[in-house]
Amino acid sequence: MPTQLTLDFTTRPQPQGQPIIRNNAWFDVSDIARGVAFTESAQVSIALNDVLEHHNEMYSDYDQRLYDALWLAHFRLSLDQSQSATFNFIFQRKDWKTEKITEVSLRLRVEAQNHIVLLGLLEDF
Repeated sequence: MPTQLTLDFTTRPQPQGQPIIRNNAWFDVSDIARGVAFTESAQVSIALNDVLEHHNEMYSDYDQRLYDALWLAHFRLSLDQSQSATFNFIFQRKDWKTEKITEVSLRLRVEAQNHIVLLGLLEDF
């Protein structure tokens, strides 16, 4: 015997996900992140920001490193098709006073949650 299906269009409250992290441990970089195709709000940890920034170098070096880290984070999320990923980020730092070049290697984590992307060192999560 055939049965007719009925649709229920009553609204129900949305299930609550993880709370959005909003504290002083994160720094908003949404403007630069739009340049690498992030459509959500993007934040980097203060610890990562401090590692990328160095007082004895040009400001544009920091901007380029931040852009590169965000680009790689977006690439990893797109490649893995997931909400989080970990990856290595290696860059060179030149001290403009001593002309010394050092290589810095970081292990980073990126998480996309509740319309916000968080990028930081592993210990920041």
